Amino acid sequence: MRMDVVFPPVVEPSDSTLPDGHLLPLGCQREPDGPVKEYAEPLTPIEFWNLHAKYYVPLVYRQAITKAPAVTNWQNDEYIREKYGDLDVLVEKKNEDRGARPTRMTLSNFLDNYQLEDWYVVSLLPDPMRAEMQVPRSLLCGTFKKSILESNLWLSAGGTTSLLHYDADHNLHCLISGRKDFIMIDSKYDDQLVMADKRQYSGSSFSHLDMDRIDLLAYPQVSDVPWTWATLLPGDCIFIPSGYFHQVRSYGRSVAATIMWDPVKKFNDSDCATADIDTYTALSDVQLQWTYKKGDKSIDMGFFNVEIELREALLNLMAQRNSTKLTKELFTIFYEQVVVDEDEDGDITEGHMKVINKMFGILDKNKTGYLMRQELESLDIEVLKDVARIIDEPHGPVRENDDVNKRDEL
Repeated sequence: MRMDVVFPPVVEPSDSTLPDGHLLPLGCQREPDGPVKEYAEPLTPIEFWNLHAKYYVPLVYRQAITKAPAVTNWQNDEYIREKYGDLDVLVEKKNEDRGARPTRMTLSNFLDNYQLEDWYVVSLLPDPMRAEMQVPRSLLCGTFKKSILESNLWLSAGGTTSLLHYDADHNLHCLISGRKDFIMIDSKYDDQLVMADKRQYSGSSFSHLDMDRIDLLAYPQVSDVPWTWATLLPGDCIFIPSGYFHQVRSYGRSVAATIMWDPVKKFNDSDCATADIDTYTALSDVQLQWTYKKGDKSIDMGFFNVEIELREALLNLMAQRNSTKLTKELFTIFYEQVVVDEDEDGDITEGHMKVINKMFGILDKNKTGYLMRQELESLDIEVLKDVARIIDEPHGPVRENDDVNKRDEL
C-alpha cells in the first residue's frame, strides 16, 4: 500500500499563458475549502440526522468499524479465498466505463487473477460476509435502520481512479484495508461539471470530464467549483449524501464495504429511546432489502426501494382513485406515470402492454384480476422485487447455468 501519495492535490502556478491546473488531475485547479468534517466516534442517529443527513452534509468517522472482524481478517486474500471463494461477485474494469456491463465470477477466480488483470470488485456484499462487517451506531435506530437497501463490497489491487459521480442513495463507505482519497463536491455545482444524462430509473449520474486531465480551455468553469477532501485508512468511514459528487482514488490493495440507505425527508426516532445503539452490531443483524446468497440467479445491485417506489406508490394511487382494489387498469396508470412518461413518445404501446401483463400477473398471484388493499399491504417483498427486476434489469449477468462462474473476458 502506498502511503507516500501527496493528497490533497497542490495547485502550482502555471509558467505559461495556460490556466493553473490545465491538463492536470481534478483538484489541481484550485485550493480545497478544507477537509470533510471529522468525528472521533460515530454520532447518535438523532445527532447524525440533525447535523448531517437532514442537510446532505458529508462527514468522516475515524475508526468507526475497528471492532469488525473484517478489519483484521480481510487483510489476507487467502482468508477471503478459503472462507468466501465460492461466492459470486460482479467485476468491472479499473478504467471505469459507466456504459459497460460488469462480469460475474467467483471471489476465488477474481483473487487468483486480479493482481495481473485490470479488474476490481464492486458488487453486493455476499450474505455470509455481512457477519464480519460492523454497522456504526449512527444507523442503529429510527428511519435509518428501517431503510437500509443494500451493502456493497469493493476490492481492488489499487491504481483506481473513479469518475466524478453521485449516487441515488445515502452511502456510508467504510474502509477495511488500504487507503482511499476522496474529492467531494456539493450537488449544487452540477451545471459546471459536464454531467451525463441520468439513465432511466436511476438516481445516479457521472461527469464526462477526464479526471486525470482537466481541460480548462474547454471547461474553464471547473476552476470555480469548490471542493473538500478526505483520506480514509482502515476502520474509517465517510458519509456520502445522496446526490453528492465524489471522486475516489486508491493506490494499493484496498477493501471496503458500503452501506446504502434511502434518503428520507423526515426522521422517525420513535424506537431510538429503547434501542441499544452502543452494543456491537454486525451487518448480518440488520435487515437489508437487496441481498445476495450463493446460488441466487441475479446479483441485485443498485435497485430502487420497492417498499416506497412500488408498494407505497400503488397504495397511494388506489387512495387517490378512491379504489379498494388494485386492478390491471390502475396498474397501467401507475406504469404510465412511472415508466412511459420517461419514454420519448410517452404512449402505451403493445410492447408496454406485454410488460404490464407480466408484472401484474406476478402481483396477482391468486389470479383474481385484482388485489385488495390488504393483499397489497401484506404482499411478500420478494414478489415486489420480481416486479422491480422487470422495470429495471439487473446490473450484471443473470445466472442461467454454471457458465457464469467461469472466467470471462472483460
